[in-house]
Amino acid sequence: MKTKNRLWLIPLIVMGLVLILCSCKKKEETSALTPKEILTSKSWKITSMKVNGVETLGNCEKDDVLTFLANGTFTYNVGTNKCDLSDTNYTGTWTLSDDGKTIVFDGDNGTAVITESQVVATYVSGVNTNIVTLIPA
Repeated sequence: MKTKNRLWLIPLIVMGLVLILCSCKKKEETSALTPKEILTSKSWKITSMKVNGVETLGNCEKDDVLTFLANGTFTYNVGTNKCDLSDTNYTGTWTLSDDGKTIVFDGDNGTAVITESQVVATYVSGVNTNIVTLIPA
């Protein structure tokens, strides 16, 4: 008789366990890639190029693609929409600090904020502050 009276507890315990297990939040996933691995894992296109806060990216540059290689070189591929008929693809060098916050791009030192969905690089050239934003191509 005592066993029969306690049978109603089993569904309550099961429901409680289900609620507890379902209410646990999963940890927000973060990238296991380093900033250098993020840069070199894909090609990038420029979405914004500001000089002293003024947008300077031309329509002819919006189809250009930048690829960072793990060996410290990059390729800049001029898209089909060229700014000048003589525009050609070119290569250069780049380095990134161990913490991924300082980038040297063809000799220009700057800061970088690198995520899997965007790269924002800021550097000073002469009296101009340049901010370049890249997204995966």
